Amino acid sequence: MLTPTPREETGTIGLIVERRHLEARALAEFGDALAMAGWRLDVVVPDAESVYGIGADPPPWDLAMSRGRDLAGLGILATAAAAGIPALNSPAAIELVRNKIAMNATLLRHGVAVPATWFAHHPRLFERLDGSVFPLVVKPFDGDGSMGISLLERPQDAGLVSAPADGRRLFVAQTLLDTGGVDLKLYGIGRDIWAVRKPSPVAFDGPGPARIVAAGPSELIELDGAMREMAITCGQAFGLELFGVDVAVTPHGSMVIEVNDFPTYSAVPGAGEALAAHALRTARLHRFYRSVGKDRLRSLVRGAD
Repeated sequence: MLTPTPREETGTIGLIVERRHLEARALAEFGDALAMAGWRLDVVVPDAESVYGIGADPPPWDLAMSRGRDLAGLGILATAAAAGIPALNSPAAIELVRNKIAMNATLLRHGVAVPATWFAHHPRLFERLDGSVFPLVVKPFDGDGSMGISLLERPQDAGLVSAPADGRRLFVAQTLLDTGGVDLKLYGIGRDIWAVRKPSPVAFDGPGPARIVAAGPSELIELDGAMREMAITCGQAFGLELFGVDVAVTPHGSMVIEVNDFPTYSAVPGAGEALAAHALRTARLHRFYRSVGKDRLRSLVRGAD
């Protein structure tokens, strides 16, 4: 529970958020919790039609955060971070996790179980894969949520996936996993982890593009040790402080499908307050670092040895 702080101990959190997320429950709770603690929330909605200056005067933020996939928003976050404003999550971590090719390679390097994965410039190239690896789920390497997902039941179905004629985009194909139509979401804020079960928003009526269905109610479930270890490993693998892990629970074991930065935290009680507490701890820690100075901090650490 956050408690009000003395008014002289205040600051500003910069939140870069796409318009579609402005009404999210967790973000509303986040703003209320910051206000209770005496801190300001500066909300910036990125606009693809605007012109942004690199090297311009940085905003007066103690911490920057970004919610959404807008490239302009990521640019604003990167510019703020380059000016010395700590970011939660860092631009580098966000870019790494949004590239599904780099994401899968990173997960494998950290010993996380993932589906067999291939990538190519054009979906038709997946026709060259051995028929035994089908069915496959195909999606853009930088896709957003459930958008652009297709099912290939056999190699000749590759022609059903739409792609730019110039081949200037990468596509990822993964083995289709049987989850019984249920997704497991692991949500992380620092080392605090929650597990949520929800119906899958994707349905396949046959080969070709997926059908997006209305999301059913999410259910908070008990977190066990294996879930917690999986979530912590994924967050640390990418250097993410705010993250979500999509897990496929199959008859043959659990596999990580995706890791996302700054998820919705649906069905997580008090998510906004938890976000605010973590953001304030981080901002205060960086403020302390700046006030002490690197040399002084090193001497304090050496003196504690």
